[in-house]
Amino acid sequence: MLEFIRRNRVLLSSSFFLLCSLALLSVNARHPGRIDPLGRAFLEVMAPFQRVTSTVVGRSADLWHAYVGLVGVARENGRMRARLHDLERHATEQSELELMNRRLKRLLALQRRLPATTVSAEITGRDATAWFESLTLNKGERDGIQSGMPVLAPEGVVGIISKTSPHASRVLLLTDPNSGVDVLVQRTRVRGIVSGLLEKGAILKYVKRADDVQAGDRLVTSGLDGIFPKGVSVGRVARVSRKDRGLFLYAEVTPTADASRIEEVLVTAASGAELLDARPRPPADLVGPPDPAMLGLFGPQEPAKAGPAHPSRGTTGARREGTR
Repeated sequence: MLEFIRRNRVLLSSSFFLLCSLALLSVNARHPGRIDPLGRAFLEVMAPFQRVTSTVVGRSADLWHAYVGLVGVARENGRMRARLHDLERHATEQSELELMNRRLKRLLALQRRLPATTVSAEITGRDATAWFESLTLNKGERDGIQSGMPVLAPEGVVGIISKTSPHASRVLLLTDPNSGVDVLVQRTRVRGIVSGLLEKGAILKYVKRADDVQAGDRLVTSGLDGIFPKGVSVGRVARVSRKDRGLFLYAEVTPTADASRIEEVLVTAASGAELLDARPRPPADLVGPPDPAMLGLFGPQEPAKAGPAHPSRGTTGARREGTR
């Protein structure tokens, strides 16, 4: 028996596995589910490893995509920041241009009202100490500026030219103790002198104690000093005191032109003449853009005087008389 099995072991083994296969096929044909014990065992053993592998691969892919996305977002963020800085810079430049345009419109309106030749100048330096307050302008003798010329702004009197050079000049401010402007109280026409104080600000001098001066009164140039045109705003009376003994009252003045905020001024020839246009100044928005030629050395040109309407009337009459 054993000899028979040993000689025919291949045939017997093949027949055994064939019968097992036919048995499994017949059983699977009768049942809808597949009977595979080895497959189930293999599936049970490999399932945890598959879950771990799938999780690791998924997390790795998410991290990679997130990294690539962050790199792209960082680049886009850099571009957006650069764009934002450009827009902010352009907005600042546009705001400065608009403010400068408004200031130049007001300066041009003031220039048109002045009777004398004017020179526009920019403020390039400020010197404010306890003993001397001044401004430095970018125009000088080459532009026609001389010592003693008044300096005006659309708000009112700024000061007077104290020193000049070929390309620069210095302005003695109204608030300097060495300055003095002949003024009128606009409401009562009382005369006085406005001068600066060591403690900043200005004071109204040489006004009698009995004169009618009250807080809030506006002060304008009188034109009698031969320097400033008449009717230019100087300041407002801030406080009046008659408590101290003496012939004159004490009145503090707040200048209408704040020198610390002014950027452009007009320098005009010293004159006590009236302003050409005494009407109220129109709003700045209604004034046209500044003409570069108008802001140069020479101001508005006076119109040429017209000749007589009938220049030959006297000659004709004389001829007729001679004929008779």
